[in-house]
Amino acid sequence: MTMRTFLVLAGIGMTVFPACAARTVTLPEPSKLGGMPLMEALAARKTDRRTEGPAPTPQQLSDLLWAANGVSRPDGKRTAPSAMNRQEIELAVLTAAGLSVYDPKMNTLAPVETQVDFADQLRGASALVVLYYSEEKQTRESALVDAGFVGQNLYLLCTSKGWPSVFMGSVNRGKFAEALGRSEKEILFIHRLGVR
Repeated sequence: MTMRTFLVLAGIGMTVFPACAARTVTLPEPSKLGGMPLMEALAARKTDRRTEGPAPTPQQLSDLLWAANGVSRPDGKRTAPSAMNRQEIELAVLTAAGLSVYDPKMNTLAPVETQVDFADQLRGASALVVLYYSEEKQTRESALVDAGFVGQNLYLLCTSKGWPSVFMGSVNRGKFAEALGRSEKEILFIHRLGVR
């Protein structure tokens, strides 16, 4: 099994997530035009813990996941750099519909079965992004740097959209590892956001 860093987005108002029998969902094409100019986004970027709001729409998820670490070039390279182009970062999405894993090459979400309750981690946020990794493909030091790249992409996208967000080290690591079936992974950070 290759080492991966996972990003999990959790929608608002969830308690227990039933086993999901849904099929893989193709997301809309991410919107890659418009938004706030880079220098304005950098100037406006800030931590804002007021992350209450509705769950993201499919278009909002597509834009968010692509900005975080989507495929940005025909050669398969990503929006976020990674050490030696190992591309250890993967994205998983947790919403009221359940847990899904993002495939950046196909722009799809594949459902994962889980009964884990994440209400205590959400606390009213529109979404959570959880970052974790394994030493199979990357060192911890490199994974921390790569997590920072993805976190900054998330911050800039949220700033451009007017969504409050906060990058944090406080997360129930065991709960997310259990839900994703990746107990050997080390969970590092969470990124909370509120859709407006």
